[in-house]
Amino acid sequence: MERRAFIGSGAAALTAAAATACGGGSSAHTARATAAPAPTASRRAADPPSPRPASRPATAADWSALGHGLDGQLVRPGDTGWDTARLLYNTRFDGLRPAGVVYAAHPDDVRTALAYARAHGIRTAIRNGGHSYAGWSSGNGRLVVDVSALNRVRAAGGTAVVGAGAKLIDVYRALAAKGATVPAGSCPTVGISGLALGGGHGVVSRAYGLTCDHLTAATLITADGRQLTASADEHPDLFWALRGGGTGTFGVVTELRFRTRPAPQGVTGEMSWPWSRAADVVRAWQEWGPDQPDEIWSALHLANTGTGPTVSVSVFSLGTYGELQNAVDRLADAIGASARSVTLRRRSYEEAMEVYAGCSSFPSDAQCRLPGATPGRSPQGALHRETYAAKSDFFDRPVPADGVRALIDRVSRVSGGSVSVALTALGGAVNRVAPTATAFVHRGSRSLAQYIAAWDTPAASAPARAWLTAAHAAMRPYASGAAYQNYADPDLTDWRTAYYGDAAPRLAKLKRQYDPDRVFSFPQAF
Repeated sequence: MERRAFIGSGAAALTAAAATACGGGSSAHTARATAAPAPTASRRAADPPSPRPASRPATAADWSALGHGLDGQLVRPGDTGWDTARLLYNTRFDGLRPAGVVYAAHPDDVRTALAYARAHGIRTAIRNGGHSYAGWSSGNGRLVVDVSALNRVRAAGGTAVVGAGAKLIDVYRALAAKGATVPAGSCPTVGISGLALGGGHGVVSRAYGLTCDHLTAATLITADGRQLTASADEHPDLFWALRGGGTGTFGVVTELRFRTRPAPQGVTGEMSWPWSRAADVVRAWQEWGPDQPDEIWSALHLANTGTGPTVSVSVFSLGTYGELQNAVDRLADAIGASARSVTLRRRSYEEAMEVYAGCSSFPSDAQCRLPGATPGRSPQGALHRETYAAKSDFFDRPVPADGVRALIDRVSRVSGGSVSVALTALGGAVNRVAPTATAFVHRGSRSLAQYIAAWDTPAASAPARAWLTAAHAAMRPYASGAAYQNYADPDLTDWRTAYYGDAAPRLAKLKRQYDPDRVFSFPQAF
């Protein structure tokens, strides 16, 4: 479910257990230029080359001209608002120093920013929610193109037209008012564009499919300034790529068109067991969860905040209360022990999505409110932020007993920070799409695992990240070898195969076609 767990945040049990990973301007002409020279792009071994053709470095006057050429706002180092404009959601990346942030007011601002970057040989980064797990919606010396102001949501007649800058909670709320939804994740502040272009799974995926499966068209600005609409009828090859392989690599998406689904009442649930039964819960759940009727979704959660490990299962159903109760009873029978606590509750669709997003657990609702596209202020700046790292695995078959023991052992032993493992049930509508029908190829797996290590102090960083590496390594013998592209892992060496499988060669060819000069580049871009 595209959201990171708020480990130890004080959120309600349902929210904490259900959450698994947060997976990415102004019409007023108020741009300000600084007299400081443009920062130069740092070059790490993993960084791709700068876009070609390289040109003369940007001067202060050039930056000023860019600012005056925008209807949105350019924010540069030294400007009011810079200290928040440069930030991403994850505090791990607070040390990144982009050259500037363009808050695009409309697609023409995107085109202007890209032309400027090409003229001066400046690498770009595309940002919406700023949730990139690897920090690739920013970067040293890059020009960040922020699309958060492009956030209008419209729906009618089974179709939703959504600005690429819309945040997920706003999409849910706007569509629910029309009795509709698009299946998506649970992180309230994640951008709809990054989520959809990389796949997008959540609590109704088994019933409805992925976010990318409901995408019917996307409008984007390419590196050379063209505005294209990709759909089944126009640029169908690009449309194929954007459904699972399009995050930040083919162009700046400005608008998405989706096929909507009904948003009926649902049933939410949460169960927990003593840690002594953790192995039984894992064994039983991985046989039970992916084999339920499509309308029943579930996720298993193992967590340890340093005060002791916990095990719980979250459930959601578009079916009846009684059907979910019966399914939960069957799980308890398979475990051989009743849950220590069971909470099932009927909710409206919107209420259920708000619960899984954590919105109902914060009295101020600050986690789910966005300051909007305020000039000079990052959409991330007023939000709760976290420090974490993550990895992922897909599993095509149940983990055997020795693998379950290894998993339980890793979660039991924590020497720093807070850790969690979330196993999400797949199958259903997700797996009824052919693996290469879209660029999201993970259509045969039973579950998706996300391993997370979070920390609050610098001293806890090293042991927390060491735990993450060891936990992921311990489960590799049992996993498929695939990884989820929306949970970008910069440590993956064979990321092309892990993320994209058989779709990788076709994606690489399309990259050469639509972005031959690699204007949109980062360490895991084709």
